Amino acid sequence: MAAAIVGRDDVRARLAALHDDVGAGRGGALVLVGARGMGRTAVLDTVPTGGPVRVAAVAGIAAESELPWAGLQRLCAAAGITACTAGDVQPRAAALHERLAVGGPVLCLVDDAHLLDVESLDVLAFLARRCARGPVAVVFTVPLAAPEADRLAGLHVETLPPLTDDEALRLVPARVAAPVAAELIEAAGGNPSDLLELADALTAAQATGSQPPPCELPAEGRGRDAVLRTFRGLPDAARALVLRASCAEPSEALGATEASADDPEPAEVQRSGLVRSTADGIRAASPAVGATVYAAASAGERNDAHAAIAASLDPRRHRAAWEWHRACAEGRDDVADRLAAVADDNPEASALAWHRAARLTPPGAEKAERLRRAACRYWAEGRVGPARRLLGHAREHAPPGPVVGRVLVAVGEIELRDGAPEVAAHQLLLAARKLPVEEAADAFLLAAEARRTAADGCGHAETARLAAATETLVATHLAGMAAMFTRDHAAGAAALRKVLAEAGDDVRGALCAAEAAMTLGRPGLAHDRAAAAVAGARGGDNPTLLPTALFQFSLTSALLDRPHAAVEASGEGVALAVASGQRNTAAEHEVLAGLAYVSLGDRDAALARVAAAQARIDRVGLRRAAALAEWVRGCADLLDDRPADAFRRLDALFVPGTGRSTVQVAAIPQLVESAIRCGESDSARRALERYETWAESTGTGVWLALAHRCRALLAADPATAEEHFRRAVELQRSGGMTLELARTELAYARALRRQRRNREARSVLRDAFRLADDAGAGYWAAQIRDELRAAGDRADETTPSSAEELTPQQERIVRLVADGRTNREIAERLAISRRTVEHHLRNIFVRLGVRSRVELVAAVSGPSAGNG
Repeated sequence: MAAAIVGRDDVRARLAALHDDVGAGRGGALVLVGARGMGRTAVLDTVPTGGPVRVAAVAGIAAESELPWAGLQRLCAAAGITACTAGDVQPRAAALHERLAVGGPVLCLVDDAHLLDVESLDVLAFLARRCARGPVAVVFTVPLAAPEADRLAGLHVETLPPLTDDEALRLVPARVAAPVAAELIEAAGGNPSDLLELADALTAAQATGSQPPPCELPAEGRGRDAVLRTFRGLPDAARALVLRASCAEPSEALGATEASADDPEPAEVQRSGLVRSTADGIRAASPAVGATVYAAASAGERNDAHAAIAASLDPRRHRAAWEWHRACAEGRDDVADRLAAVADDNPEASALAWHRAARLTPPGAEKAERLRRAACRYWAEGRVGPARRLLGHAREHAPPGPVVGRVLVAVGEIELRDGAPEVAAHQLLLAARKLPVEEAADAFLLAAEARRTAADGCGHAETARLAAATETLVATHLAGMAAMFTRDHAAGAAALRKVLAEAGDDVRGALCAAEAAMTLGRPGLAHDRAAAAVAGARGGDNPTLLPTALFQFSLTSALLDRPHAAVEASGEGVALAVASGQRNTAAEHEVLAGLAYVSLGDRDAALARVAAAQARIDRVGLRRAAALAEWVRGCADLLDDRPADAFRRLDALFVPGTGRSTVQVAAIPQLVESAIRCGESDSARRALERYETWAESTGTGVWLALAHRCRALLAADPATAEEHFRRAVELQRSGGMTLELARTELAYARALRRQRRNREARSVLRDAFRLADDAGAGYWAAQIRDELRAAGDRADETTPSSAEELTPQQERIVRLVADGRTNREIAERLAISRRTVEHHLRNIFVRLGVRSRVELVAAVSGPSAGNG
């Protein structure tokens, strides 16, 4: 099967440029180097054959590699010229160049140049090094580490590297389930030809993930034939080293797979293309190549390879791997208990150790438990496909009761994070019925999260009702949240206050406390408990919960007017969620990052993050994330001065009983603003009354300030509006708000200007400008600057002329620049993004009248500089 062209844009651009150069009368040469299956021939096939440039193609043939001048004769025939028959390398090359050039521009493509006879290869290489001044170009392809490549020394070389995972994913057919595609990509190791053969060999059951995909290259495929031909052609010592590399799994210590003094030259083994060098030693070129080699070896060869690896391992440091390879060498299968006893000693190889222990365990409850442990650890590594399949096997072996309940919890949690939340909820409720009380409570907690993720308010209430029978703190928490969703604030608040008082310090306890605090309107405490959950998950308490803990931390950061912290937390959350097979959580983090960006006024970044999550949101029904995404889009509509669009979008979120309670409360300030701006004052009043009731019940300054700002925007009486604006400013200033305070001051100043109180408006706007500028919110700073001009502000009133008038954040940045820090180092030191640092520097340059960092350092170091 021919490998499709993916991820070779740079090489193809270089070939296209060479083709164009030849057409313009300028020659050149290029050597494409790549391992078997990397697409050397496929890339050459993309060279256009029409137009003024002739293409003469020839491929090396092993059967003719010993026939002098055979390759040169075939190239001349392809170019339509007579072969050069006289002289040695130099005269033949000169004659060849002359005859090629006579017919006009020509591009010679020499595929598999290592299979040409050496005489022809030397002539073509000589020609390639001297054809820059004529309309002749030559492109060679050779395998990685081919000794014949030495004859092409002096020519420009382009290497075809393995495909990245993202590039490889584009080759996998749409019929293949995402977890299976990830397994195929891992097995192929970036080899496009092998990946296509593996995908083409899938049965329907394998493509959907109900059966494991092939681990070896398919029978009768080109890849398998090439691998086995190469392996069987190696000398004994080289073959033994390749087999040892094929016996070792990627996650375990390599031991004897490192070359020693008794092994063949490493270059000889490398040239086989069956292995690759790593910092730890020699590995199989890919898992699929390793499995193919292993299957082709005799039983005796495999036993010897395992024995060599076992002998090289330190049984104290790598006990599980040592036990396994020693048992394989001796043909024993009685080490399951010993493997299980040490499976968690090495976290990097824990999944493999539990899997091996399960394979050697007789059917029954113990086998099911070991399969479950292996699955959970595979999932933590992001290997969702193996995790799901091992859990399927575990269910087959698990007896009724707690064992099958624990398996179902694992199945449900994976489905929650990387599947359909509604399906996850049913699996988790089924699990809860089979578990002891405390474990059942955890299953109910996950089921309730699945209901909220799907924005299923009725389902959440039913889950809370079922959980009540456990009489645990989790049951209290779920009952409190359900009461809040149905607006029974008194009962809900009482339950959630109990959760805050009694929640433990473990990750799940801290997350429950954070959610309870946020629902009670105590965002500062919620943020603190979310931070505790992140710290606990980082410490290994429950690493698979780290993306979820970061979600809560990002959400509380965004609602506390700390958008940069939210962006950082969600950026890490996306990376961790993707790496650990939690695509649903990754999508929710993308949306939260969008919420943070839109609060900064960066609509493009906000909408880009939401767009990145939308396909996942739609595919599995992440309706909570969908509501957040609509909130972000509504805010973006306001930034674009489209209040009617914003109002329609935000008003649609307020559907009773949808389980979107958090968004329905938090988005009210934007709903009110959009309603006022598009003449829907009655709708604004109704929404604000609900928001005020909730904010007053919490007594929290953050929410009360926004209520006062909304009330000021609605007020028809200027005196009443001013009273609410002043109260909002007071609350936000005492609460340490930055951007929200700047936005309140901007709205207040606009009201003052409408009353022709321009001097007071300018005073308010200058403070707002400093706040927005210090936060790196360029959009809001520009809005405030425009309002300042409209209020009659002069340039010298808004542009400080000395370092003393910089904001505190800008002064810190100036000091760090003077210390020689880079933008990245400054960002890390101040816990802000590099983009924010760059924004501050641009403003600092304008304020101080400098054009570079050198001039900035000189300006702040001079006699008139400030004391900082």
